[in-house]
Amino acid sequence: MPKNKRSAKADKKCWSESYGVYGATIRLAEREPGGVLYLLWLDNKGKQQKRSLGHRDRKQGKKQAMELAGAMAGASGRGVVLAPEPAKPAVAEPLTLAEGVALAFDGERGLYPGQTRHAKQAKTMAEQAVSILEAHLTWADLTPGTILYLVRMLAKESTSGEGARSAEYMCVVLYAVAAWLRGEGKIPESAALPRPGWKAKLKEEWRVSTGRRVESQQPRHTVDEVAAIFAALTEGDPRLRLLVELAAELRAGQAVRARRTDLQLAGGGFGLGRFVVHGAGKKHGEVVDLHPELRELVDEVLSTGYLADAEAAYRRGEIEDYFLFPAGRLHRGMARVERATVQPLGPTAIRKMFVAVERIAGVEHVEGRAFYGLRRQATDLAPEFASDARVLNKLSGHLDSATRERIYQEKENQKVRARAAETRRSMRNFLREPDRPEDVAA
Repeated sequence: MPKNKRSAKADKKCWSESYGVYGATIRLAEREPGGVLYLLWLDNKGKQQKRSLGHRDRKQGKKQAMELAGAMAGASGRGVVLAPEPAKPAVAEPLTLAEGVALAFDGERGLYPGQTRHAKQAKTMAEQAVSILEAHLTWADLTPGTILYLVRMLAKESTSGEGARSAEYMCVVLYAVAAWLRGEGKIPESAALPRPGWKAKLKEEWRVSTGRRVESQQPRHTVDEVAAIFAALTEGDPRLRLLVELAAELRAGQAVRARRTDLQLAGGGFGLGRFVVHGAGKKHGEVVDLHPELRELVDEVLSTGYLADAEAAYRRGEIEDYFLFPAGRLHRGMARVERATVQPLGPTAIRKMFVAVERIAGVEHVEGRAFYGLRRQATDLAPEFASDARVLNKLSGHLDSATRERIYQEKENQKVRARAAETRRSMRNFLREPDRPEDVAA
């Protein structure tokens, strides 16, 4: 090939320099133009040795070559073979969004304890966010500006202006993953920190981008609809009936995970037992004292109802525990013992059962209402029957102020819990009255 046709790269020669003194000479060289640097020297048998430095920095390479040459010169004899000094640990590359999400949703060591519905939904949201933001971005790149960019892209994809809640949830998931990664030491402490008031900024960004204001939607049933639903419970799935009677004012997602050991048949404000709802994370749990009508329903369910077989096995000591609201189909109105020990009803099953009862009650189904509609109406209705804030908090399972939690001891809590049970009973009786006043909490 004529010289003038050759590329500039072909004309380049590999760079190299030697350091040290005779008998302890180290050559620093690259194997290809601009390539990784190597150290080369002769051992005491005259055989060439080499070691890759793993980088292209000539200044750093010269320093390493002179250190090795000095060590060889100071050793006894000439050309002595020195064990290559251990390579310095490579500085880890910053974690990318895709890598962080993969770590967070690892089934064994990740953020979530198992492949729950919530975990799967969160993973889908996180992966969708990564696909929009580009997987190679690092978590340090997840700045408030990047979050706003994500929201704008989601708003751009919305044809009707809807989707603000999904966009917010997607951002919540990203920030949750980032918090977990920071806790695990995977990303810097300063990476991906949410700015105060970011949710309000998101809503404003959505309004500007779509022209649609983000309203807080918390649909609830009317008092008449709640009364109709309670009346129709006996015609629906018995598991839903027990769940609603025990925990209509509480969080269904927590109550439905209750086991037989969470149902105590002694003690409480009425002396008839208690139903324990365990908290989860920031969601506070609660203890429900059984009033007479509620205890009557519990006895019915355990003796002749859908839990009769499981309760009999439990009392005989054949099983250690079982779920009060087991998943799966009932067989001739009964829960199979083996199924009752596996898992509780899922949110989809509860929602279908509730929709069926709404249909029986003649109540229109509103998306996003369901069990939440009962709880929200209970929050509105309860002040008509009790004025003590502590009673209202016990009734709905809401936390009080941290100060109040520290001040009131368990003895006081027991009194308040008992009064909450009385209020719950009064509300149930009110809903069953045929000549109920129409203007109460309407």
